[in-house]
Amino acid sequence: YFNRPSAPETEEDEFADERAEILAEAAALKESAMAYMHPEVGVIAVDGACFGRNFFNRPSAPETEDALEAKERALILAEADALKKSAVGFMHPEVGVAATDPTVFGRNYFNRPLAPETEEDEFADERAEILAEASALKKLAADYMHPEVGVTSADGACFGRNYFERPSAPETEDLDEAEEHARVLADALALKKSAADYMHPEVGVTSADGACFGRNYFNRASAPETEDVEEAEERALVLADALALKNSAADYMNPEVGVTAADGASFGRNYFNRPSAPETEEDEFADERAEILAEAAALKESAMAYMHPEVGVIAVDGACFGRNFFNRPSAPETEDALEAKERALILAEADALKKSAVGFMHPEVGVAATDPTVFGRNYFNRPLAPETEEDEFADERAEILAEASALKKLAADYMHPEVGVTSADGACFGRNYFERPSAPETEDLDEAEEHARVLADALALKKSAADYMHPEVGVTSADGACFGRNYFNRA
Repeated sequence: YFNRPSAPETEEDEFADERAEILAEAAALKESAMAYMHPEVGVIAVDGACFGRNFFNRPSAPETEDALEAKERALILAEADALKKSAVGFMHPEVGVAATDPTVFGRNYFNRPLAPETEEDEFADERAEILAEASALKKLAADYMHPEVGVTSADGACFGRNYFERPSAPETEDLDEAEEHARVLADALALKKSAADYMHPEVGVTSADGACFGRNYFNRASAPETEDVEEAEERALVLADALALKNSAADYMNPEVGVTAADGASFGRNYFNRPSAPETEEDEFADERAEILAEAAALKESAMAYMHPEVGVIAVDGACFGRNFFNRPSAPETEDALEAKERALILAEADALKKSAVGFMHPEVGVAATDPTVFGRNYFNRPLAPETEEDEFADERAEILAEASALKKLAADYMHPEVGVTSADGACFGRNYFERPSAPETEDLDEAEEHARVLADALALKKSAADYMHPEVGVTSADGACFGRNYFNRA
């Protein structure tokens, strides 16, 4: 009853816990979205923990150590006590040793100094193997030195042969090859069936399996998409960022609330970083803020749709009322280009294997061939043809000969300096002005650009330092952008 095809699917404890967590997170998201969209409602709390503090976690509470540090400190104290006791015993031997342990006044029979030495199990097994091999070697040497004694045996296997392992027995395949052969045949059969179904779609598919006429409610194509752990963590980070942005926006929109601070740094200002300075935002942050707001709106809409399924879905998109013929759930599965090529290769190999198997199993059929190349020979590949070298060896031989010729010329010039050098090249009688040994050293393009950047940064730093050290000078600017604001980026 519980495993029938029409039985409702049940979820495991892990999935139930995960669904409960998702629902709790959705409720928290809804509450956060409502609080973000309606800041005028305020926050109402009756939890007693809001009006009290934890005595043990207060800022002025004494620092405590965790379990690992406590254990480590106990071990260190125990070792220090043992070392102190050993030092006292070493420095004062006249005190003597007082002991009431009965094991102090006795000895172990098996560990006494006069006890015979014993060997470990590993050494005993190895010694037994060595003795067995020595006994077998002794028996072989005795049989070899005294062939007149003869061999006495009453084993029936000495007077017979194994039918299956005789030299003239047909070759058999081992277990791995048999399994591989069975797998190849099974694959070939499955490929044949698939090819037949593919080539003859008019035959149809006959099936009486009850699972063919039902669908899984939770895995249906229209089921709502669920998120994995990584997406949940990313969503939690986005919500934390949105909450932080909400706090910042509330502080920015309600400056009359005021800020209470007794820090001495609160009474000084940096001219360029003062709170009243116009806030600027980089393009990257602006894009990220737009994405966060869009995601928050989408999350709110999803939460509302999830929490209120009775509202329904309103859509006028024509794509909602149609299906793709090729991507419908009942469409036959198609294969991509790689699978098609692999299937073609497998079918070709299966055809070749079948042909080889037929030729091997029926040698009486013979080989029929009408190819003219069967009755001729290649003039260049005949056994009596002279040996030729490959292109790689030919190129290497040419390089070796060229190097040998160059070396011969150099040796001739070195051995006969009286011959002289004859040259009519104009470059032999001149020098390059820019590459002469006494030319000043120049830097390349990368070093020149780096040098220019360093100088520009130093100039900008010098100007910033001068503006910071002399605020009374003021800022002089004739740029029209300094006297206007951007309508879309205004505060």
